[in-house]
Amino acid sequence: MKSLMSILITAFAIFCFSGFSAHAADDFYGAEPAPLPIPIEIPIPTVPTIPIPTIPGVSPLKGTYFTVKPDFRRCVSPICGGWFVSAVNRKIFICPDGSVKQECYVAEEKINIPGLSDIQLAELRQAMSESKVLIQGRLSNAVAYGVLEVNKAWLSASDQPPKGIFVTVTDNGIRCVAAPCPSYDGQILNRYFSKSLASYDLSMVEASDEQFVLAQEAVNSENGLPMAGKFVEVAGPAGSAQGIAASQFYLKVESTKPKMCFPTGCSGQICSDTDVITTCEWRPEYACFRNASCSTQNNGDCGWVMDDELRRCLANSALFPLLQPETTR
Repeated sequence: MKSLMSILITAFAIFCFSGFSAHAADDFYGAEPAPLPIPIEIPIPTVPTIPIPTIPGVSPLKGTYFTVKPDFRRCVSPICGGWFVSAVNRKIFICPDGSVKQECYVAEEKINIPGLSDIQLAELRQAMSESKVLIQGRLSNAVAYGVLEVNKAWLSASDQPPKGIFVTVTDNGIRCVAAPCPSYDGQILNRYFSKSLASYDLSMVEASDEQFVLAQEAVNSENGLPMAGKFVEVAGPAGSAQGIAASQFYLKVESTKPKMCFPTGCSGQICSDTDVITTCEWRPEYACFRNASCSTQNNGDCGWVMDDELRRCLANSALFPLLQPETTR
């Protein structure tokens, strides 16, 4: 009797407390599932684009500065026999095949400097084979194993290997009462910044007197003088500043072909190497150019030779210095 009572009590407990009845089973198997919670949309913050810093007057699109050395490996061209290229002031850069390396191999070079003679082209390629050139250009995958496009080039002043950082030094026109004075701008090649310099020292470079003169002219020009060297401290009455001591400097490769200059324009008043179209009104000063000499000037452009006879003629026409009219080429 006691055992039967225990069974009844156990069955009753299961019925009451399990929560599983026929109705519950029907709900479990037939009821629609509870709706899922509505997802919460979390806005993703936008990251602002940070522009690459630039220096006024310096464009990052002009090309990369490279040094080169020949490939002496003995294997089939174009796999071998081209050039190993390094970007100055950069530890790594992107090669034509998309890889990132300290030094890239290219199968050939393409020289895009206009007006070079055959002799100049041969001299430039010889300098490249001796690693005595600084190049501004770009790497392209236009051909298998890549090509180096040479847009500008500078030849080293000596056989000394360049050491230090590559900088283009330009006279900025600043003059001070006491030294040191930040009279020069040093543009760090392949970088987006420059340094103010109080001096540049080329004495360690074994160059000729003519090369030193050309270097001085380059510093005073708007393009400046590329060099490799180290920054040094210079001192004077005004305190201390930085200068650069060069281990090597580079002179630009430019066309030496003289232009064929001739009088042009409606009245022959323009000196140029191409035909120029002008308006056809007559002015008294135009007569001065009938016996004047039209030739290449020191800057490489065509112009009238301003001798005493031409100066007197223009002065008599009350139009000296000469202002040439606007022309349409």
